[in-house]
Amino acid sequence: MNSLPGEAEAGKRLKQTALRDFGPFPEDGHELRGEAYKLHLSRDDAPVPSLFRYALTLIGLTADGPGEKVEWWVNFTYQDEWCELAHEKLGLRLYLWTGKPEEEAHKIQDQIVKKLRSSIRTVEKLIVDAAPELLGKGNATVVNQHWSLRHAYEYFRERAINPVFIDECIREEPTEGAIGCWYTVKDGKAQMQMNAFHDMTAAISAYLSLLEHNLVLALAFHGFDPDRDDLTNVIGSRWGDKFDRVLGKDRAAARYRQRLTDVVERWRNPYSHGGFEKGHRATIYLHTPGVDAAVPVGLTNVRSSPLFSLIPASETDITQVFELFDEIDAWLESELPEGTKWINSGLHVRFDEPFLAVLAQSRQQGDFASFLELCEHQQEMMENMNY
Repeated sequence: MNSLPGEAEAGKRLKQTALRDFGPFPEDGHELRGEAYKLHLSRDDAPVPSLFRYALTLIGLTADGPGEKVEWWVNFTYQDEWCELAHEKLGLRLYLWTGKPEEEAHKIQDQIVKKLRSSIRTVEKLIVDAAPELLGKGNATVVNQHWSLRHAYEYFRERAINPVFIDECIREEPTEGAIGCWYTVKDGKAQMQMNAFHDMTAAISAYLSLLEHNLVLALAFHGFDPDRDDLTNVIGSRWGDKFDRVLGKDRAAARYRQRLTDVVERWRNPYSHGGFEKGHRATIYLHTPGVDAAVPVGLTNVRSSPLFSLIPASETDITQVFELFDEIDAWLESELPEGTKWINSGLHVRFDEPFLAVLAQSRQQGDFASFLELCEHQQEMMENMNY
């Protein structure tokens, strides 16, 4: 798809509405006239600067760039005043050259920004309408959030392994109108164990989020096919389906998937679904005729329930969970070497055909490391706008 459906109609609409006072820069405008005024647009004014550029090109204006310390710029007129919108290293800038007084010049700049912001509704509708096809076919870049998700997991993991120390406390509480006192005993060790359990369940959820995210990113390096895969469906699928799609169902993959499923069903699921376990087990008690008691649905299997005992998880349980995660991480690194290296680099991941073609060529030449190094260098140049 070289252009979005409906671009021509959108351009006509913008010419008649939000951008009707905008026009092309005169060909002899190399000698700028009047005083120069510069306005720095904030993120609130332009959260996605390229949408302003796109709106201006829809009405027939030309975007130039890149250049030294500038990604792009568009020269145009607004009510016959000469202007330039430029995305520079330090942000988006609007330049105006005019012979009018400073106060009036600033008012003109404010009007231009207001008009540009009004144009975004039309631009966004074009993109939203085309989004399912673009994303489904992989014409997208997925933001690499590996390290932020990893840090969240490590934060809860560390708290689970080394809970904050809580000392035992005995507190005397006098009772009004009675002889003697009540004593409240706070079991510090029991509270620490409970806190460690809560942090373990949070760590499991964080690890699954990290795993799902990494599996989506890794798919670009391990078998993504725009003609066969719908990226929208992949992103929206359950973690187990992502696991199968990227890692397959051979003996090792099936074994790790099952072990991870066991952890999820025992420790995480009851607390991520309103406290209800799979199969109800110890979370539903039936009022059973004849037994004359409320009986957990899982019956004898309830012993494995995290809700069955006062202390839901022992130090051994917590250690075993994280040992499994470490084992899975090491296995994933061996199974997905290129994807892992790219993810750890922090670079975002493209799924479009041009990127996949260059990636395939680097593999064919046995030079993925150089390709990754080149992409890191290009990203650094883009961030510094060293064109």
